[in-house]
Amino acid sequence: MIKNISSKKRNLMMAVLLFGAFVSLLAETFLNNALPTIMTVFKVNQSTAQWLTTSYLLVVGLMIPMSAWIFESFNLRQNFLTMMLIFLAGSLICVFAPNFPVLLLGRIIEAVAAGSLMPFIQNVILLMFPPEKRGVAMGITGLVIGFGPAVGPTISGLILKYADWQMLFIILSIASGMVAICATFCMQNIIEPHRNTTDLISFIESIAGFGLILYSLSDIGNTGKVTITIAAFFTIGLLIILLFCRRQLHMKKPLLNIRVFQNLKFDLCTLLSTISNISMVGIELVLPLYLQTTRQESALTSGLVMMPGALLMIICNPVSGVLFDKFGIKKLALFGFSMLLLGTFPMTVFNSKTSLALISLCYALRMVGVSFTMMTTFTAGINVVEPQMTAHANAGSSTVRQIGGSLGTALSMLVISLCASGTSNAETANLTVAYRWGFVLMLTFAIIGFLGSLFLSEKEK
Repeated sequence: MIKNISSKKRNLMMAVLLFGAFVSLLAETFLNNALPTIMTVFKVNQSTAQWLTTSYLLVVGLMIPMSAWIFESFNLRQNFLTMMLIFLAGSLICVFAPNFPVLLLGRIIEAVAAGSLMPFIQNVILLMFPPEKRGVAMGITGLVIGFGPAVGPTISGLILKYADWQMLFIILSIASGMVAICATFCMQNIIEPHRNTTDLISFIESIAGFGLILYSLSDIGNTGKVTITIAAFFTIGLLIILLFCRRQLHMKKPLLNIRVFQNLKFDLCTLLSTISNISMVGIELVLPLYLQTTRQESALTSGLVMMPGALLMIICNPVSGVLFDKFGIKKLALFGFSMLLLGTFPMTVFNSKTSLALISLCYALRMVGVSFTMMTTFTAGINVVEPQMTAHANAGSSTVRQIGGSLGTALSMLVISLCASGTSNAETANLTVAYRWGFVLMLTFAIIGFLGSLFLSEKEK
């Protein structure tokens, strides 16, 4: 039973929720520019230091399948406050970390909260707004999802110019503390929780299966190669997930109700949202590396090149939500993936002398495309399932999107690594060709998304 709340309280709750989401999503890419400094301070190599980012994304992916159970079992205010306090604890551990293992532990604790936080916020917002008004609400949510990671490198680059790396975590600690204080006064319980006991075997299968898959994809992304061990981990992970799915189908109260995937319209929307997420996180990884290796640009310059695209997301996400409520999903998805194609095609002929203005323009066009596809297709998918399945549909779609993002970045780095094998940093021409093939992969995803959009239904009343 959903309790009625006034528009003022609803908007205040949404503002606090989105502030919390922004803090956790900012943390995804906030540390990227600080890795060289951390490598020097703690005397670790690059592949080890990268686990500060990789482990964060991995643990976030592990927490998402359990988000439906967490959402249904505890009241909203208690849930949100607990997540923000866990995130605050992780950030404070990082501030005072005496060595690299403690710093990594703090990042993992942050990710435990962040992984539950985003599906939780989406669930609350979906509950607070009727289907005909969800477009705008989820458009604003999409703004936060895209804008947080997009501005992370730029903001951290500016901070690191004047302060030490600990300042990044001090800022995250202050921000998460402020969110927790605001939540104490603004959060309201709008549904009654049902204290469901979780199935221990399902919990273990979820952690082990998704953990092995995400670890395998993360390792491929970090090293740019596939080893027999990693292939075995990935295969075992898939087998465990199959056992997990089989168990969920035979339970009265599953941890994650995968029957939601019997809805083909939901599946298509989830696929398109996943492709859009791959398009966003893939280019956010590949483009800075391209700029810094083939052109020797600084991390700050890379962030500034990507800033116009991030700013356009602020404008386009709410606009896409309004247009979704008015015109439905098909026209928006076709337009969005067309913009992705338009922005990606020139990237396949980039070279070491391509102007920064053109690079920034192409990235901005891509981010417009992502704005019109990622959260609109996600919302369209949620709208076609039964109301009582909303939390499970959210968790299922978010899990697929997270794994898809990891798969996309891993494939991108694998393609670039294979094409650049045998080259050195001095061989700029060969390295440029390798990155071109990474952009070709991004173009392929955009084509698949455009073709998939043709099968979407027109607006349904």
